[in-house]
Order: sequence, then structure tokens, then C-alpha cells
Amino acid sequence: MVVVVGLLGIALVVATLTGRPPRAPEPGPAPPPKALPTAGQRGVYPRFAPDNVFGVDVAGQPVDPKSRAMIANLLAQITPHYGGIAALNTQEYNPVLHVVDATTPRVTVRFEDCQDKGYTPEGLFDGPKYFVDVPVPADAQVAKGTDSTITLWSPSTDQLWEFWVMKAQGQGGWSACWGGRIDHVSANRGYFPKPYGVSASGLVTVGSMITLEEARARRIDHAMGLALIAPARWDRWRFPAQRSDGTDPAPDAIPQGARLRLDPSVDVSALGLTPLGEAIARAAQKYGFIVVDTAAAVAVMAESGLPDKTRTGRDPWSAILGDVPTYEQLRGFPWARMQVLSAPDKSP
Repeated sequence: MVVVVGLLGIALVVATLTGRPPRAPEPGPAPPPKALPTAGQRGVYPRFAPDNVFGVDVAGQPVDPKSRAMIANLLAQITPHYGGIAALNTQEYNPVLHVVDATTPRVTVRFEDCQDKGYTPEGLFDGPKYFVDVPVPADAQVAKGTDSTITLWSPSTDQLWEFWVMKAQGQGGWSACWGGRIDHVSANRGYFPKPYGVSASGLVTVGSMITLEEARARRIDHAMGLALIAPARWDRWRFPAQRSDGTDPAPDAIPQGARLRLDPSVDVSALGLTPLGEAIARAAQKYGFIVVDTAAAVAVMAESGLPDKTRTGRDPWSAILGDVPTYEQLRGFPWARMQVLSAPDKSP
């Protein structure tokens, strides 16, 4: 027996029984148009292409033949530092996301040559003009720490900017040492055109961050960004990374772009992790981590609460983390049970 659902289906059944032509169902009210996020709105995040690199389910992917040696290299970067606990970056050196719109002031970001290049690189003020006509909110916040990064997302124009060493210059002016822009974010797989962007790998920082909304819900449905103290040397990187700033020449060093998965056989509920730590572990089994950058500590990237704190005077992470400080959130995380996955045959 086939069950027909809906007004049109019922009309067709009646027509079959009575011989009368079906009457078209009365049109219902049109759904209201979906409002675009406005400047300063929180809890909304960029959406990349359906085949973006962060949404890949890696639960069934093969393990790299050198995985054990590379995980030993990872543990050597975690164990001697900060009590052997990897960091959860919620307060500094993490992405700060601002949603912008047509009301956001547009500025030209001045190039600050903090790396002593001795010249102004191409593309910043010519060609794509990545530093020109940039929407920067009047109350914009940059990440704490020397990286001073910022992400600006414009849903109405489907564009995203990220800047590194971004500094306010007074009277609405800004400068930056590096950065880039992505046009057509909704069709982008999650990385900047080479050599632009903020992360050393070229991956969009907000694509792999743990968002405030995900942390509240204790559910993360994408790969998470992982920074290492010593990734493999700059000339060894893996897709989806587009480049690297790694320095370790050891054959067992983990390249930027490598995907790390928590062994799917691990019983996460038996680990005694914090609620957020457990959510991270479950996401690590399905989506894994992607090595995205170099840092002073092995660290998992989470969204900054600075824009919320500026508006409300309260750090949103305080309510999420509870009595466990951020530096203790990943205590007991089973890094020894991580697996480095095989590199793709070629970059898609």
C-alpha cells in the first residue's frame, strides 16, 4: 500500500475515485525572505562550498604507514610543556570573527612591512586589491597576542577578509602585515589563493575554529584546526594546506595540512574528559584535526569571545567552560591514540 501525503496527493486520490479532475490546492502564504546577518550579529558563521575541506568524514580513511612515528613526534611536543596538556585557544592567538554589512565603514588598510620584505607585495593595492575597500567595524577587535589577526565576513557580498598583525592607526585607520580576501565564499573550499591569507597553511582560520555556538551545544561538525610547535619543514606540506612555515626537517615531523583522527575504537565516554573535551574527542573521531599553523604550544583553535565581551562586558567562554579553566579543558585528552591519516594521492 502506498501512502500519499499532502494536499495535491489527496486531490489525486479523490480524482481517481470520482472521475473528477483534481482541484489545485490553495496556495499558502509565501515564506518570509531570509534576512541576511547584519553587522555585529553573533552566532552566524561563513558557509563554504558543499565540498569544503573541513566537512570531510575521515572515520573510514586509511592510516599513514608512518603514523606511529609521527604521533610520537606529536607527543614529544605536548608532554614537556604546560603540564603535558595541549592548549585550547579561547583567549589569545585565535580567530576573531566580525560580521559586516553595507553600513560598515570601508577603509584602505595600510601595508606595514613587519617582515622586512623591503617592498609592497603584489595584489595588496593592485590587481585584486586585497587591502583596498575593506569593511572594518568601528568597534573592531583583533586577537590578543602578537599575531593580532581578524576575520571580516560580508554575507551580503559573499566575501571574507583575514588580516595578520592588524593594528588600529587612529581616526578609523588600520594597518596590517599580511592578509587576503576570498570572493564567492559560498563556492570556496576553505583556503585563500596562494600566497595570501593569515594561517601559515593558507587555510581560512574561521573554517576550522570551534565556534561559541558549537561549544555551547557540545557538538562540532567539522575538522578542527591544530597548531604545532614544530611542523615538518616548509617544503613538506599536504593538501588541504597550500603552503607551510614549518621548520622541522625530521622525517617523522607532521606536515601542515595533515589530518589527524582519534582512533574510532576509543570509548570517548570512558575518558573522563570535560563536556567540551568530550565533544572535541567525538569530532576528532569523525572529522579529525587539520594541522593549520605553527605556535608556541600544541593548541586547538576556538573562536574568540572578544566581540561579545566588548558589547556585554562578559566573556562568553566563562559560562561555557564552567569551573574548569581553558588551560585545563583538554586534560586527559588521548593524544597517544591519535592517528595521522594517509596523504591524498594528489591535491584535488
